[in-house]
Amino acid sequence: MAARRNVLETMEDCELIKRCRLNREGIKRVVELVRDAITSPTNGNNPISPEIKCLATLRYLATGKMQLCNADDLGISQPSFIRFPLDNQQLHRIKANLMAIAGMPGVVGAIDGTHIKIIAPSKDEDVFVNRKKVHSINTQIVFDATFNIIDVVAKWPGSTHDSCILMTPYLNPQPGAQLKYNM
Repeated sequence: MAARRNVLETMEDCELIKRCRLNREGIKRVVELVRDAITSPTNGNNPISPEIKCLATLRYLATGKMQLCNADDLGISQPSFIRFPLDNQQLHRIKANLMAIAGMPGVVGAIDGTHIKIIAPSKDEDVFVNRKKVHSINTQIVFDATFNIIDVVAKWPGSTHDSCILMTPYLNPQPGAQLKYNM
């Protein structure tokens, strides 16, 4: 893994805008807005700074570049990114919490979508215009019972219909797998 680097110190504004859709001052403003919420509670285990967390998120939202590109550019390892829980104990705990809160058995996460407003891109500009005539990326977010984000898919242009983004239930489910999927 490459050493972490703060591209705010090394990149020009034009490069930051190309990668994050914001200049240095815009990125610093975003960092200050969310700093308290994303600062690691301890300095143990080499925590990722709020600046690096914001840069990774902004790049992902602005370009759709996945984790490997951010890891290469910012020196962040794969496990540092949001990941869906796969360990049975953690899945069981999340299911129990959602059952207690909403009475939803066997559910691991709540899913929703939102449009992230962006600056109009120079390439394929029209496909990023959503139904409200705003340039955006249509984004799917899954979160658990404690509002921790456990999955994000931010790769769809704003014109993409929500049914292509979110998990759509079967209208007339067949017994078995389709009915179980809807439940």
